[in-house]
Amino acid sequence: MIFTHLLEMAPTIPLYNKTNFQIEEQEVLPTTSGGYLVETFLGEGRFGKVARCLKLKTNEKMALKIVRTDAGTTGKREVAMLRRLRKLDEDKNNLVRMTEYFRHKGHYCLVFEMLDTSLHDLMKERNSKPLCLSGIRVISQQMLVALNALKSIGLLHTDIKPDNVMLVNHKLQPFRVKLIDFGLAATVSTMFLGTIQALGYRAPEVILGLPLDEAVDMWSLGCVLAFLKNKEFSVPKWRLNTQKEYKLKTDSMTKCRNVKQATEYDDTLAFLSLLKRMLHVDCKKRISPSEALGHRFITMRHLPRHTHDRSYVTALSLILSTDIQVGSV
Repeated sequence: MIFTHLLEMAPTIPLYNKTNFQIEEQEVLPTTSGGYLVETFLGEGRFGKVARCLKLKTNEKMALKIVRTDAGTTGKREVAMLRRLRKLDEDKNNLVRMTEYFRHKGHYCLVFEMLDTSLHDLMKERNSKPLCLSGIRVISQQMLVALNALKSIGLLHTDIKPDNVMLVNHKLQPFRVKLIDFGLAATVSTMFLGTIQALGYRAPEVILGLPLDEAVDMWSLGCVLAFLKNKEFSVPKWRLNTQKEYKLKTDSMTKCRNVKQATEYDDTLAFLSLLKRMLHVDCKKRISPSEALGHRFITMRHLPRHTHDRSYVTALSLILSTDIQVGSV
């Protein structure tokens, strides 16, 4: 298992030198909890490195984020944001869990649970083959729960992207995910105008220099879900024909050949409906996390309940094991 995306990746910026990074592989970092053995570095970014470590007292594999000595303010800020998360149940709300932090050789060292791989890397492994709607639904629901929890404590993530959504253990818990990397998180009350979010996931109000709130995270999440569905996301190549367009092209009315096709068609329409509301240009009209949790794509109430062919619906229900709040969208 790996945890390579705790940091905003910027491989062109050299990190390792005697001045700002003084920790090496196989080094033991002493702590009051027993210390950590740095086994190997997994990735690096603008503010430090991530290592896989062995917790000596328990022999647990942990992820250790080591912040550069000259980025101490950034490390201190991230610790403050992660401490705010302790007001929440991180597992229940699908948020990464920091177990402890300490200082060593001038570095802020943050210890996290070990996770699996990011959605970005998952899609690379799949050669960008889109996920099925059932998988997208499960990921959507968990991330909406995470955003709803963050909103309850007035916190914005501001950097949601496929790199920062991690699979917990894809083999044992398919599509179980957590939101990671709170290095750029901020409270709503302290948000200021400026450039935040990765370019491809940046909300219109950020680009226009308008006042910012939790809606920026909803925009980014919508972009992530679109990335999981469309192989050519940057240049969409297709859309559904309207009934009128289909009639003009085929000189016949649309019809589905069987129940399964009809169900998948309705499910696709439901997903597109949610996506449009998540990507509303006007942030005031953009759907909120609690509203989105009640959308029919998440609740699945648009799917047939009484049919002789329930294979599609049953498969979705088995995957979506988390309780969902039913709304009126």
